[in-house]
Amino acid sequence: MLHHTRRPRVSGLSLALLSAMLASTVAAQSQKEQTPPTPAADSSSATGDAKQLDSVLVTGSRIARAGFDTLEPANVVGHEYIQGFGFTNVADAMFNQPSFTAGASSQGDQSDYGAGVNFLGRFGLGSNRQLTLVNGRRFVTSNPPTVFGPDKGGTQVDLNVIPTILIDQVETIGIGGAPTYGSDAISGVTNLLLRKNFDGAEVRMGYGLTDRGDNERFNYSALLGSNFGQGRGNVTIALDADDSQGVRSTARKFLRQAYAFAPNPSARAIAAFQPGRTPGNDGRVNPHIGFDTGPHDGIPGSVLIRNYRLSDMTWGGLLFPADGDTVRDGSGQLRGFGEDADQFVQFDRSGNLVRYNPGTNFGISEASGGDGMDLVETSQIISDLKRKSVFALGNYDFSEHLSGFFEASFYTSAARELVDENTYNAASFGVGNVDGSGDQDGTLNFNINNPFLTEQNRQVLRTLGVEDFVLSRSSRDLAGNNSGADTNLWRGVFGLQGDFDAAGRNFKWEASVDHGEGNFDYYRTGLIQQNFINAINVTRNGTGQIVCDNTAAGTTVDPACVPLNLFGEGVASQAARRYVTTPTHAQAQMKQTVFNANITGALLDLPGGELRFNAGYERRKEQGSFTPSEFERLGLGRSVATEPAAGQYTTNEYFGEMLAPLVNRDANIPGLHRLDVTGKIRRVENTVNGWFSAYTYGLQYEPIAGLQLRGNKTSSFRAPSIAELYTNQQPAYYFIPEPCTAAKIGSGQRPDVRARNCQAFFNYYNNVDPASFEEAPSSQLGSLSGNRRLQNEQAKSWTAGVVLQPEWIKGLRIAADWYNIQISNAITSLRPNDIVSGCFDSDTFNANDVPNANSFCSLITRNPQTGVASSIRTSFTNGPYINFRGWTAEVNYRFDLAQINWGSGAVDLGFYGYFPKTLESSPAQGVPPKESVGEIDMPKRQFQWNARYTGNHWNLGLSANYTSGAVYDLTYTIEARDVLSIPSYTSYDADVGYTFDTHTSINLAVLNVTDKLHAFTHSYDTLGRRYMLTLNHRF
Repeated sequence: MLHHTRRPRVSGLSLALLSAMLASTVAAQSQKEQTPPTPAADSSSATGDAKQLDSVLVTGSRIARAGFDTLEPANVVGHEYIQGFGFTNVADAMFNQPSFTAGASSQGDQSDYGAGVNFLGRFGLGSNRQLTLVNGRRFVTSNPPTVFGPDKGGTQVDLNVIPTILIDQVETIGIGGAPTYGSDAISGVTNLLLRKNFDGAEVRMGYGLTDRGDNERFNYSALLGSNFGQGRGNVTIALDADDSQGVRSTARKFLRQAYAFAPNPSARAIAAFQPGRTPGNDGRVNPHIGFDTGPHDGIPGSVLIRNYRLSDMTWGGLLFPADGDTVRDGSGQLRGFGEDADQFVQFDRSGNLVRYNPGTNFGISEASGGDGMDLVETSQIISDLKRKSVFALGNYDFSEHLSGFFEASFYTSAARELVDENTYNAASFGVGNVDGSGDQDGTLNFNINNPFLTEQNRQVLRTLGVEDFVLSRSSRDLAGNNSGADTNLWRGVFGLQGDFDAAGRNFKWEASVDHGEGNFDYYRTGLIQQNFINAINVTRNGTGQIVCDNTAAGTTVDPACVPLNLFGEGVASQAARRYVTTPTHAQAQMKQTVFNANITGALLDLPGGELRFNAGYERRKEQGSFTPSEFERLGLGRSVATEPAAGQYTTNEYFGEMLAPLVNRDANIPGLHRLDVTGKIRRVENTVNGWFSAYTYGLQYEPIAGLQLRGNKTSSFRAPSIAELYTNQQPAYYFIPEPCTAAKIGSGQRPDVRARNCQAFFNYYNNVDPASFEEAPSSQLGSLSGNRRLQNEQAKSWTAGVVLQPEWIKGLRIAADWYNIQISNAITSLRPNDIVSGCFDSDTFNANDVPNANSFCSLITRNPQTGVASSIRTSFTNGPYINFRGWTAEVNYRFDLAQINWGSGAVDLGFYGYFPKTLESSPAQGVPPKESVGEIDMPKRQFQWNARYTGNHWNLGLSANYTSGAVYDLTYTIEARDVLSIPSYTSYDADVGYTFDTHTSINLAVLNVTDKLHAFTHSYDTLGRRYMLTLNHRF
């Protein structure tokens, strides 16, 4: 910062801000919109002669400006915040900021392909609409070209790849980046700026863990740099190794308690079949909510229960009567054995048949308590992630007018999910047979004479009068879907830049080539379906040994077959498990090549300075391929074949920018201190979908010194990704909601239309009881395909804002900006929610042909007996629109304590607020628009307060992050569920550092100081209080 020569007097504002921030334990200046990146760019840049300030390039423009001064609203996260709070991944620092979201992260369960990546999004518009750059240039994506990737299709950059020790600051502009950088900058541009011209050596070691002793993290990093050639050149190298250990959901008590929403049973059914059951004894959290009596009774159709279980399956196997019918009465109770069908047995870990407690049922397969499957055991909080990276950059001045530069990086990582959903042969998935017929994931039929049954097993079965039975099992001891991903990514940038004089003016030019490649290996374990059928059909040979029965229906002759015992978790031999499973190895490769050449200079003099311009050409080629394993490609598992995908496209892009300062600041014109007009345009030719233009025009107006009004209007676009274009039809599992359940029939955007169409639905499926109709409790097989006819997304956007930097309060900056983004032709794949809404919430519903009542209904396949959806089909398409409106506000105040006689050091105080007003989307014609602001992933308010003290030795930081209360779904009413919202959430972070001398410092950071936890893994913190101790030494 500039050191002021005159001492400012202590204002009431400064004292109020200081006392308020420290009293509320808030934090280090994490968030500084437009905080100056260089000492020359202080708040005083609003006044005085611009020629006295350094010219700097800011994100969103290729024209150097006097100080950090942007047309678009800008947000800066500096290395002080990243280092102070012990972040070893820039993603963790960015996800902590209001308005930013994790498109994908290592928290929660991941995808089949892409565990451990971190993609950044903003304004809830998706990570594929937030362009991420490194030093102002594109970086090769880590998003594989498959619909099973970690996030929606796009060219997202994994924030893991850049060592935090190398980061100087992260700049983000809202809107306005498309004319400068091209596709994907709809919500904005995030630019990771790296430290350069470093001379010396710096090492950093960090160790962290949570309050509960898990999520242990080790970080080792070094920064090495040297000048050479008598100061004409520099090479800087960063090395980083980071090991973060994963955490299972069972490691947190509040997750182990397994709270979940389940159908509220019908009062009539409970009275008839469970007369002793009351809301006070059945496991619901709120005992004052009675049983459901109908769609308009004011009683929730879904209630929050504790100890949630899937009651129709167990890890070792639950037995049901041989006909496969698992429901014994109208209240949905499970059907067991005995005269009253209320005796249940399961296989324990030793293979013995023991009594089974089904718990208290909510619907057909869900229960509170009991011995059923606990889904918490199949989920995680965060994955294992090991990262290593090397990043080098350098420059050399060949002459006064010519220099060269380069960047070279290599990144490798190994991410492993700890656990995920496993292989099923369970009642929730239908009825199967040991010969392979029926539902592959359904129950399996067995006989009392099966050789694997022990005498104890047979005695129990005889006591129950059972000869034949079906087995319902969740087979985590065979094959789990938890995936692993290995990444090897490299990138190189080489370029020249220089300047020359012509016509009495100076012009600067730059030309560069950027090439990057990412190679990704994905590992899973698959169940070989045919081998599974071979192995579960067994008999005894002449010597009494249990062997595979290759004469049984559905089997094949395989000398390698090893009999598989399913009667008890873990009782199968290792050889049998190896026979029925196989490791799978899928691969993906992404390549990006960019050539860019541009020139900057001045054309003529205007009253406020030179009319400056930038013009250039860019050619970009994106290539991607995805190759499934042979097992997946041939469909040898439980799913249909997974097809490979490959594609590429090339763009030719022409761009230009002009900055016109129209007013001389020294002219002292009343009401016209400054007026700058900016215009940008980019013309893009894409080999897939032709030509498109992006543009921005805007102005920065200062009626008086220290008060700026700014605004811009932008047209931007996003080109279809390789996955969206070239994916062949792929199988995919979806959870398919049912709008006609008792809990949801009165909800939705158009509840009257839904109720009418649901009545027609029940008239068609006339054997279904509307009071007990429920959706399938688990995911169902569907399909998704790409679309080579996709067109660009288009966005018309504008911002308007005000910036106040009063000269009479040095160091104070206040800004507020409004954003309006209207996306048309939005690329989307219809979600199951969209499809069922388009089916039942539409006036086009044809009651005379319910299965094909409209185009959306035709995408759903239903069980003809139960009416429950069993499959769904979707594809990528250009939908109608997505509209976002909202605003941000920030207050920053910095002052030196010595100037107010409070000792030495400096204090930074800050506030950043995010206030979305609407995020409305309509994925397809005929689907009612959906509003998201106010829901859990899009709360109405997010604030960050921050404070930092920096002294000669001590460095103290405090931060508070506030999220307003939110509802689960804006369409839910009290008829839908008993808990409609969650309260506001505030977390606190703190750090303290001590500098021993000019070489060595130590820092302790504590995140989530109050250990406030929340069950929504992707929206709130579920790790709890955690610590990071960092030692830094500079040689």
